[in-house]
Amino acid sequence: MGKPSFGVELHQYHDARTVLEEAQLAERLGYDSVWFGDSQLIWRELYVLLGAAAATTSRIRLGTGVTNPVTRHPTVTASAIATAQELTGGRAILGIGVGDTALKSMGMTATSRAALASYVQTVRALCRSETVRAPTGEMRLAYASAATDPPIVIGASGPKMLRLAGEIGDGVIVTRQARAGQTLAAMMGCVAAGRAAAGRADRPFMTCVSASVAVHPDREKALLAVRSHVASTLRHVHWELSEPARRAAAALQTAYDIYEHMSPTAQHAALIPPEVITEYAIAGAPEECIAQARGLFEAGADEITIRPYAVEGGTRAATIEAFASLVMARLLKA
Repeated sequence: MGKPSFGVELHQYHDARTVLEEAQLAERLGYDSVWFGDSQLIWRELYVLLGAAAATTSRIRLGTGVTNPVTRHPTVTASAIATAQELTGGRAILGIGVGDTALKSMGMTATSRAALASYVQTVRALCRSETVRAPTGEMRLAYASAATDPPIVIGASGPKMLRLAGEIGDGVIVTRQARAGQTLAAMMGCVAAGRAAAGRADRPFMTCVSASVAVHPDREKALLAVRSHVASTLRHVHWELSEPARRAAAALQTAYDIYEHMSPTAQHAALIPPEVITEYAIAGAPEECIAQARGLFEAGADEITIRPYAVEGGTRAATIEAFASLVMARLLKA
């Protein structure tokens, strides 16, 4: 295992100024990346905040976590991420998946893997200033160059999407699953198969494992803080579930409210029992969180991307600080 890397994913259910301040805090605390989500009806706008963060930070990588091929035309995504790459001096990352709440909030469904692959190919070509043939004619991003070509990482969870991530991506974003070490190893096997099939096995590749996080001496408070994110994870199940998790996942099929997606106040979070929470989150007392994070790195993660949640009586920023001082610092010293 190399030097651990840590990122922060800031879902924009907080106001825009607070989210920007959290991104700046993450850089000061030594995190390696900040990611913003893309769900236009429930969160603040991705690229507005990405641009603001680009202009007010100097070191940290800035990523989309994740956008989709449906709500944004490939020329729009290419122009947006190329501009971010230019503004940051090469710190931008394009994270993309087939779509979730950005589409479901409009009554739409996720796109296909084939459509995603085609979209990624088009965006990558445009960011490299290559001419792309479209049904309506040729198109080219006029100001693009080698300097505006960002790494593209694919959000994936199931075996087929993970294989596709290996085939077309410069990295993959996965969400922590139960039986973390064994499941992550199986997921990485799918990615490796895709990379080998596409002849990309020797190219640089980044594996980011996203996990909801709450660190607190009172273990029960920490577990309660991340329930809404665990509920989100259980909506898309591709790997073996414990019996309590299976029951919770079944209940969520009808109870989940997408307008409360990952919100710390989501009412459907009450369906998640305590014994399920630690299967899908890094939560609890500091020593427990250190052990959970270390296990993910040992299983193959290059970066742990935390999705911080405020513990009762605290703030999300306080969780970002607590993880940095109580968990991240300890792992970096190991």
